[in-house]
Amino acid sequence: MQHICIFEDNKYQQLNPLIYTRATFELRCGIFTPLERIVRYYPDAYITLFCRDYFSDILKERYAYSINTNHQSIDTCLFINGRAIISNHIPINGQEEVGIQDDTVVYARLKSKNINKLSSETFVKGDAIKFLKDHIPTTNTQATVINYFWDIIKFNKSQLEKDFTLFLKEGNISGKPYEGVYFLNKDMLFIGNNCKIKPCCVLDAEKGPIYIGDNVTISPNTTIEGPAYVGNHSIIQPNSRLREGANIGEYCKIGGEVVNSIFHSYSNKQHDGFIGDSYIGSWVNLGADTVNSNLLNTYGNIKVEFEGNNINTDLMFLGMAMGDHTKTAINTTIMTGSVFGFSCNIVTSDYPLKCLPSFTWYANNRREVYNLEKALQVTKIAMKRRNKEMTCAEEQLFRKVFQLTEKERKLYQT
Repeated sequence: MQHICIFEDNKYQQLNPLIYTRATFELRCGIFTPLERIVRYYPDAYITLFCRDYFSDILKERYAYSINTNHQSIDTCLFINGRAIISNHIPINGQEEVGIQDDTVVYARLKSKNINKLSSETFVKGDAIKFLKDHIPTTNTQATVINYFWDIIKFNKSQLEKDFTLFLKEGNISGKPYEGVYFLNKDMLFIGNNCKIKPCCVLDAEKGPIYIGDNVTISPNTTIEGPAYVGNHSIIQPNSRLREGANIGEYCKIGGEVVNSIFHSYSNKQHDGFIGDSYIGSWVNLGADTVNSNLLNTYGNIKVEFEGNNINTDLMFLGMAMGDHTKTAINTTIMTGSVFGFSCNIVTSDYPLKCLPSFTWYANNRREVYNLEKALQVTKIAMKRRNKEMTCAEEQLFRKVFQLTEKERKLYQT
């Protein structure tokens, strides 16, 4: 049996605030997450996931894979970095080898002697990276490696096209669309089962492919321009404009205008308002007419405040990152390069600060800590409205995130 281990490394924190409730290999870029993409490349392989210790229980709920289990009596295993977007098949069998890009281990093909020296903890702490570079022959490799959230946004559009070409190869329109729906370039359109695409919709794949999952509803007078993705069970509201790079996860409700932005599952943007070049977590609710800027008036490169430092992204277009369970009030206006943490509540008629730590209650230009029990209660209500019950593992993780982000809140105390 072939064995693959997908691991988190010591740079996972650079992807805050998006990785508080998901591993690095669960961040969607293109149609798939790195985990989903690797499974498609190696459908018959035995998969092990290496992650932070406190994450193991939640991943055991999500997947049937082995989690943080050390390999015993395995001849060969291919280790793949969860921050890497693999676009080429890496052979599992062969001589020991470590694929390096810049200072990142992209993959490592190891034999039993060295496999047994590694664990999830050694990867997360960085000890495994040093060991691999010091003891195994290295080779330079080319791969897309995600270092910060804006890297995902930067590569999203091109990865949507690559995933469609690599894994779908051709279009397919299931079911019978309503009369008055216009499909442009059908060969680059994939529409899943039981979808409702209502009259006066335009799906324009002339500039890139469009993938629509199963049980999706696209309401009247909506335009979708490829490359674009809409996940299973999502609803696109009337008069919406999903432009190039719109990437909508499962069970979302989306309206207004979206361009080159990723929404994880169960997030809502039901009303008018523009979201551009942004990464939005799960269970987010954006109030009516919430908008963000993705371009400076000076047309300069956008800087992002991260852990007290201003980082030049070298990008002209960049919106925001928003962690899971964060909510905005109506008419919220968000500046370029903003970062909002996990479970924030933003209620302001002025621009909110560009950087809000997790569990921030921001109202009337005042920043307070969002009470954990109140935040948890609101989250449970929101989940119940979608017929979801928070599991014990999810609640434990929610509480763990509050503890983990205490340092973050102290950093931004005023």
